Amino acid sequence: MIRSRVSRLALSVLAVLWAGAAFFTAESAAALGKIPKPPREPPGGAFRPAPLPKKGSIAVLVKGVSEQHNALVAALVSQRLTAKGYKIADPQTLTAIRRSKAAMAALDGDVDALIRINSQYQVGTTITINAQAGRSVVNEIDLYTGTASVAVRAVSGSTVVYSDAVQGKGAGGYTSDEAVELAIEAAALLAVDRMTQ
Repeated sequence: MIRSRVSRLALSVLAVLWAGAAFFTAESAAALGKIPKPPREPPGGAFRPAPLPKKGSIAVLVKGVSEQHNALVAALVSQRLTAKGYKIADPQTLTAIRRSKAAMAALDGDVDALIRINSQYQVGTTITINAQAGRSVVNEIDLYTGTASVAVRAVSGSTVVYSDAVQGKGAGGYTSDEAVELAIEAAALLAVDRMTQ
């Protein structure tokens, strides 16, 4: 009985030493240039794409909780982009794009539709924002706090230059719907900040 425990302990120690030696050997060889080191991810494992290109104008399409709120989110995103030095497509072009069948397909995830929009309407980049309402709760001062997520995709010319899902939180809503709308707005603006860094 004691011998079997000692044997198991010895085998465990040998396994640990063997693994350590293998790790040391791989690291040493990589340091000497014999084996290429695997690429390291940035801290936190976050992927940081290149900033959104400033070439050409930008069209923003939003699909969310209501048409009225979609227009508000598109306006907020457009204002943030303008403040960062980007050019937004003129109102007539935006209206034509938003009424097109390609816009509906783009908001449903069709990248080819985004490419067609850029080509047909001569915009440099089209951004789609799909909002998904989360839940809302009443906080300690009887106001609502809501959560939401937005899936954002930007296509410049024929290249996807940004794609991400962003979470948002909205506090201080008088109703559950208002809190969720605040959360969508916060998530959309955070996505703009990320794609323009």
